[in-house]
Amino acid sequence: MSYYKRNSNINRKKIILSLVNAGIISFFIGFVFMFMACPSCSIKLTNVIYNGGYSLFLGYGLFSFGFVFGWIENRYVSWIAKPVKSLFIVFLFSAFYSSLIIFGVNYIWHSLIGKMDFILFTNQFGYIMWIEFIIFYFIALWFYARSFFFEWRAEVQNKELMKREALQLQYESLKTQVNPHFLFNSLNALSALIDMDTTSAKKFTTELSRFYRDILQLKDKELISLNEELEILKRYLYLQQIRFGEKFRFTFDVDASSHAMVIPLSVQMLMENVFKHNVISGDQLLQISIETKDTDLIVSNTYIPKQTKESSTGLGLSNLYERILYLTGKKMLFGIDQDQYIVKLPLIYLDDENTVG
Repeated sequence: MSYYKRNSNINRKKIILSLVNAGIISFFIGFVFMFMACPSCSIKLTNVIYNGGYSLFLGYGLFSFGFVFGWIENRYVSWIAKPVKSLFIVFLFSAFYSSLIIFGVNYIWHSLIGKMDFILFTNQFGYIMWIEFIIFYFIALWFYARSFFFEWRAEVQNKELMKREALQLQYESLKTQVNPHFLFNSLNALSALIDMDTTSAKKFTTELSRFYRDILQLKDKELISLNEELEILKRYLYLQQIRFGEKFRFTFDVDASSHAMVIPLSVQMLMENVFKHNVISGDQLLQISIETKDTDLIVSNTYIPKQTKESSTGLGLSNLYERILYLTGKKMLFGIDQDQYIVKLPLIYLDDENTVG
């Protein structure tokens, strides 16, 4: 038996078991209330059958609320992001659904099947429907509590996952900066500058120290402004400019007044990948462009891949992709378009309804 067929059989058994349990509970509750209202009625088989049919009809109608609520929950309910709105929606929906089921079942069973005038029924037995409303809301409250608990637990798990991935992203970026190759190249560039231009050497030293200081200061931040990220990036590009000279060029076209936020070192990591995976030589000029467009940051560069690729775990890019998807609900896109490698990074806005707080 295949996995899918076996899984389908298990789900079918669960549904059947749920229906049987709902039927037994409904019949039992109906019998208890009939016995409390009229003990002598509970010993007559015809009364038990009539009351049992009514209890099953009403019970399945009320228990089906779980399936309908699941649909409402997936589309309109977000206990963590919009608790007040979600509470209003579920209570409004519950009132409508319970009224429809309770009034509908009582009318069909007692008026159409039982041939009793419905006005007469409501005058004599209206309290029954109020009891049914109370029972229904106990059932509904269980669904609300269950829904809130699962969403709260998922939110806690997601936040813990995001924290781990944030630390991993910062670790990957910091590891790149403190690896022997980067330090060796930076110190070589500094050594050459000391002999050639002491003023530039001092500036290089200052920028290098500020660059590391900025990275270390980000360890406790989950988000920073786009402008802060770009300031760090400019220091990094300055250091690379000293190393490679005119072998690469970069342009910025970013809205300085933007309130956009980014994950710390996210753009920095993308830029590191550009230098890591592309050829930089006098014969092949590397052009880098960073610009904002709508709610995205577009990072593009001429695609000049190295023949021998450097080893990479890909964890940094994978973690960044997952965190962006979690925070914005949008996917980070990347790929080759003609001779350009383009990354579209969704920006984060704290007042955006689609942003997870």
